[in-house]
Amino acid sequence: MEELRSVADAAGVSLTTLALAWVLANPVITAPIIGASRPEQLFDTLKAVEFQLDDNLKLKLDEITAEYRRGDAVR
Repeated sequence: MEELRSVADAAGVSLTTLALAWVLANPVITAPIIGASRPEQLFDTLKAVEFQLDDNLKLKLDEITAEYRRGDAVR
């Protein structure tokens, strides 16, 4: 988590914005579901729509999260 937070800090966005921008950059995802329960949580979520990941940043996020995207496989 700290590695992802430092990547978000370097990109100048919140971890929420970075995470949702990464999900939106995946062409097979057609309808990402957000879990905002309070109006103020929408601010960083909505910023993700305008934040564009460059190819290097997307690749870095793909590498950092590869282990966790394997599901319940032994890590």
